[in-house]
Amino acid sequence: MELPVGHPWFGAEDVGEGVTRLIEPYIDVLLESNVWHVRGRDLDMVVDFANGVGPLKPSIDPFADGRPIIAVATHGHFDHVGGLHEFEDRRVHEDDADMTRSPFPLKLLRQDYPPDVEEMYAYYGYELPDVLIQAVPEKDFDIAGWVAPGAEPTALLGEGDEIDLGDRRFEVLHLPGHTPGSIGIWEAETGILFSGDALYVDARCSWDDAPTFVASLRRIEELPISRVFAGHERPFGGEEVAKAVEAALADPDLP
Repeated sequence: MELPVGHPWFGAEDVGEGVTRLIEPYIDVLLESNVWHVRGRDLDMVVDFANGVGPLKPSIDPFADGRPIIAVATHGHFDHVGGLHEFEDRRVHEDDADMTRSPFPLKLLRQDYPPDVEEMYAYYGYELPDVLIQAVPEKDFDIAGWVAPGAEPTALLGEGDEIDLGDRRFEVLHLPGHTPGSIGIWEAETGILFSGDALYVDARCSWDDAPTFVASLRRIEELPISRVFAGHERPFGGEEVAKAVEAALADPDLP
């Protein structure tokens, strides 16, 4: 199969608050996920790492401008840890560490899809494509041989841990339900929450454990949020949080 080379592999946009959003424009729409770069005085932070089809760090480096980078995965799903291995300082909640090391082994061609891909697409209401990318990151890219990569964490996170960028301080919130080790990254001073897949808008949410998912949603709802930068879809303001939570809770499959 011959596909065009997509360059640059990541698109980027300034979303304010010292945050840049990066996405893979050539990946299938269901697998499109957000990468967030946060500028700090002494260090920068990157939250989530897309699918790992093409290299991420070359797109991050111009924003980091030589500052060290703290790489934080909100959970261990393949579409959030794909580029994590490219960074030296790799942090994830201890309950998702094994998943981060060995995520779901996604392949790119329909003939090679692992079990459950069709079910995943059906759950979100998307049609299953024959190939999951519309371009390749380089001319000699091995479409058939690619499999979703994992990464070995260098530090394990837990509730209340702090990420200090020098002029910005973030707190780790354990928000299980989507996965056992799902976390949010919370900046109390500004009311900014990086929610991972614990909550987003304009698309159906999912969970591994319903009771903990509901509890995490209620916890998010109580935070004095100004903006949410989620694992998928657009950023949204605090005024949309209650509506998004209620929409997630109204899912007919939620017990």
